[in-house]
Amino acid sequence: MATYVNDDIKAVLFDHDDTLVNTIGTKSAQHKYIAKTYYGKDLTDAEIRQHWGKPLEELMRALYDTEDGKQALAYTFVHHENYPKILFAETIPALSYLKSKAKLIGVITATHRYSFEHDILLHKVPAKLIDYTQTADETPYHKPNPKVFAPTIKWLASEHIHPSEVLYVGDSMYDMKAALGAGFGFLGVETGLTTAKQFRAAGAKSIATLADLRK
Repeated sequence: MATYVNDDIKAVLFDHDDTLVNTIGTKSAQHKYIAKTYYGKDLTDAEIRQHWGKPLEELMRALYDTEDGKQALAYTFVHHENYPKILFAETIPALSYLKSKAKLIGVITATHRYSFEHDILLHKVPAKLIDYTQTADETPYHKPNPKVFAPTIKWLASEHIHPSEVLYVGDSMYDMKAALGAGFGFLGVETGLTTAKQFRAAGAKSIATLADLRK
């Protein structure tokens, strides 16, 4: 059994952006395009990194210097498919490995469902590998608030799984704080903006990529 997923773990839950898919690389380019085209702003990498991880509309208001999050979201929708996220090569092998160990798998993301389902279809992620999904459309809460997991905990209860039997894998401190607040175990993955040193300083274990789940 993998070092990080022992026999006591019955469900492994994942963040989506920068955990299962590389998001910041392609979506940074999309945000820069929208900022320049519709708002006349030259958006910098530093600004993107500063606000990355916030709920989408809040993120866009900050990046584009606008109060109209709905209009910014509409621009994002128009250009969404021009900047596809990239599936990490380790994602499907890691999910397949966990399923072979009889673990339930869920994805809990602040991404809207239309975007999440587009990613899954685009990258041909087998439906059998994911038992549960929760997007921004299913809850008004956002990480780091542990209340974001309320629908997930209800599903886990229906599967007779206690939060202490769950591991959440994510790339940010927001993921860590929400997961621990909900009573889950947490494992960081260093494919986003949070480094191994930062995870370690926060008292969290982390892995370089999802491939390490199979070691």
